[in-house]
Amino acid sequence: MDHARPLIEDFPAHPDGDPADTLARAVRARRTALGLTIADLSTRSGLPEAHLRTVEAGHAMPTLALLTVLSRALRVDR
Repeated sequence: MDHARPLIEDFPAHPDGDPADTLARAVRARRTALGLTIADLSTRSGLPEAHLRTVEAGHAMPTLALLTVLSRALRVDR
């Protein structure tokens, strides 16, 4: 019996567009608005640069913990 998880392509499109892409744009915009490099954000957040690049490329499925770390590092209240 095959219990493979469904691929993301198997789900209908999100009504507001791609949430990962929206997050990627928001993180990149906030980081650049603060004048930070990815290396700077890595230092502030404690996250590896490679992981941050994945988030900014829109290829991450971030957890609540990751979003919390990013929001603190980018000084976003909500």
